[in-house]
Amino acid sequence: MFVDTNVLLNQNFHPENYLNVATCITCIEEIDGLKKSPEIGYQARDATKKLKNATNVEIKIEYNSFENKFLEHKNDNTILGFAYKTWEDDNEFVFLTDDFNLWLKSKAISLPCELFEFKDSEEETYNGIREVWLTERDYIRVRDSEINQLDCFPNEYIIINNTTKDEQYLYMWNSEYLEEVKVKPITNKYLNATKDAIVHFDIYQKAFIHMLQNENVKVMITDSIYGAGKSYIMLHWALQQLGSGNGKYKKIYFVKSDSPPKGRKEFPAIPGDVSEKTEPLMGVILDTTSEESMSEFSSRNSKVEVLPIQHCKGRSLKGVILYINECQDFTPSEMERLLSRIGEDTVVLIDGSTKQIDNKNCGYRNGLGVVSKNFKDKSIAAQVNMVNDYRSEISKMVSEMDWSD
Repeated sequence: MFVDTNVLLNQNFHPENYLNVATCITCIEEIDGLKKSPEIGYQARDATKKLKNATNVEIKIEYNSFENKFLEHKNDNTILGFAYKTWEDDNEFVFLTDDFNLWLKSKAISLPCELFEFKDSEEETYNGIREVWLTERDYIRVRDSEINQLDCFPNEYIIINNTTKDEQYLYMWNSEYLEEVKVKPITNKYLNATKDAIVHFDIYQKAFIHMLQNENVKVMITDSIYGAGKSYIMLHWALQQLGSGNGKYKKIYFVKSDSPPKGRKEFPAIPGDVSEKTEPLMGVILDTTSEESMSEFSSRNSKVEVLPIQHCKGRSLKGVILYINECQDFTPSEMERLLSRIGEDTVVLIDGSTKQIDNKNCGYRNGLGVVSKNFKDKSIAAQVNMVNDYRSEISKMVSEMDWSD
């Protein structure tokens, strides 16, 4: 592959995924000129590191000129000339670009060219829950069979739409048969048992609550849109477990990434001990419980502890609830560090949204996406991605608007 500047800057491009890669001195100079850019400087520096570490990349310095054919965009034409010369010397090379105009120019000079686009296909993205449409006859056949006729992953949820009766049912494949989903309300000291108990608003939340209440599941994952209630429901379920009196879980460890939003500098150092330094990250706990401050919450909930990822190395977390919040901003290696701390009788709650990534190191692979792929076929894990926003009418409207930078 001969790659242009934009492809090299793309965090989804990795030279080691190709047999041989070529680029040109013009691309290198363009990348060098972008290193101090406040918008994409980190991408330029990352591209340089990838090229430095790659053993299969060649930098071309001789090219064919196409200036007489294409009068504008001199650098683009120079890159096109390098690509054409590379292909002339070795017909195994194909020009790889994400610039549609360059792709059209390549066609004009008969240069083999491909558009670089990195998007997970629907088949590669696991949601943990899906819909099927069946007639009454097929519904009964599938429901009563002990054969995995719908090719379900372990603990995958199936919404069955009965097209004959215009009815909808929710089942889960428990590795032996389709189990009808039934749930109980979630209550704790922050929720009045009759007035404020958490019940599902839709069939996705019903599956989500069932996942939390399934004692056979030890790793619970959700990659849901904002406003779906994922953190609210997970945290209240966890608090219910501590207050149940059965002594099953000794503590909740709460972990959250401290990555600043994209384009923003890291917040200055905060004085104080660990709890004081991490308090700004714990707003989700205060929002969920309506406590005034973390010190007030901590005084009433001594079994809830913030665990900075920097302090987890060497720990062995036994008989606890490990809650990893917004884990799309953890890298895969950070997630491995956290999950490798799990001891006996511990459950893990993993929430986030891969559409809300702030960590600049998670552009290509992030902890939430990797956890989903690694655990989707494991019987100890389950995942439910919720799709509806219940935060407010404004929040719902925002989710339907275009906010691209």
